[in-house]
Amino acid sequence: MALFATPNTLATVLNLGLAPALAYYLLGYGGRGVYGFTLLLFAALLATQSRGGYLGLLSGILFLVTFVGQASVVAQWRRYRTVAVGFLAVLGFFKFYTWLGLASWSLDAVVATLLHGDSSYRWEIYQLAWYGLSEHLWLGIGYFNFGYYYDIHKMPPFLDDHTFFVHNDYLQFVLEIGLLGWGMFLLLIVAVYGQLFKFRSQALLEQRLPLILSAVAITSMLVHALVDYPFYIPVLLAIFGAYLGIINQQLIDMGATQWQLPKMMVQHVLGLRFRFIGNSLLIVLLAWLGLPAFASVLADVGLNRLLHGDSQNGLYWHQSARILQSREAGYYWREGVIWRNLGIIQSRSDLLEKSNAVFSRGLEVNPFEASNLLEKIALHRQYGTMLKQPASHQDIMTWINYAKSLQPHSDSVQMEYIRCLDFVGERSKAIEQAKVLVHRRPQSKSAQRLLESVSHE
Repeated sequence: MALFATPNTLATVLNLGLAPALAYYLLGYGGRGVYGFTLLLFAALLATQSRGGYLGLLSGILFLVTFVGQASVVAQWRRYRTVAVGFLAVLGFFKFYTWLGLASWSLDAVVATLLHGDSSYRWEIYQLAWYGLSEHLWLGIGYFNFGYYYDIHKMPPFLDDHTFFVHNDYLQFVLEIGLLGWGMFLLLIVAVYGQLFKFRSQALLEQRLPLILSAVAITSMLVHALVDYPFYIPVLLAIFGAYLGIINQQLIDMGATQWQLPKMMVQHVLGLRFRFIGNSLLIVLLAWLGLPAFASVLADVGLNRLLHGDSQNGLYWHQSARILQSREAGYYWREGVIWRNLGIIQSRSDLLEKSNAVFSRGLEVNPFEASNLLEKIALHRQYGTMLKQPASHQDIMTWINYAKSLQPHSDSVQMEYIRCLDFVGERSKAIEQAKVLVHRRPQSKSAQRLLESVSHE
């Protein structure tokens, strides 16, 4: 499970395999091998203890039963019964294993949710997102910007929490990409299911297994998206797109109307055939889609070189990662920190100037990300005498107040704010704010050290 950010993400992946495998068996195909495989995946799903995962699997089964109809269910009743018995056996094994004290597993969260509703504060997050809809109803606040919105508007009991996800993809879509983008996404889904049921009889008659199994798989993910964020996980999104592609091709083969580009005669272009050109464009497209992964690998290589004391190559690989993902503020922050550290160690103002420039570009790329801004403030506050144009006290306070507006409940922002107050001469206010921080974080040694440092005579 270490490869997955949360058990819920693992549950979605499992369902994208379990739901179609189970459907394949319930349609009368496969033998003991397929049956055993479904039980193994079901056991893995139970191990995640994901309520959303259970809901996704149930929705896939209900869709299958609805799509194939009563006659098919009756005809394969023995297989349905066998699956039910197998699932109950797996469930019983989990209960027995827990009773022996060998594992910590239960359905208490599921039972509590059914009896008393959700207890994981999802409704409070939904309400926070819902209130934001009116601010940018049509175009939204920008894709993947909920995390910044959350930092600004969060309330107790979430002041110490941070999340990028609403845990309801449909609500997050309408908040981030507005009614227009949300409507286009729903239109796509409605069109897919409309075509599925339009060609239902033909699909069952011709036993279009790829169509049916793919439809079961995407149903599990679409329902799981009501309580989680599978559409924000790139791998899950790619798998979902692959299933959609299978459905689309199957529908076309059955005679569904489609929009086609004007036919072109097969001819050579610059001595190249169209098939070669098409394959080349596909490779370029896949390489472009893989840029985030490539950049992440390069950054990890750079970090490894830095850990081995090779600052030159470490910096080179980080710069390469930043070039590949020039709209990702985090890579500017990494590179800026490296330049700053090198400038401090070597006492070179030109390297500090480069650090300042990189942090500034990171701010331009994403003005809602506070990390570059905090580093820039600290750079001018601590090493302003080595810069050609050091920031004035007024500039520093303007910057830190902007950082506070972005993350009003962040300890790191609050600590830098206290340092800035002390730096510009507002010592009494700095001490007052430091005491507030220590009171809020009595166990924090960093907060205590900060109070001692600003309380100096």
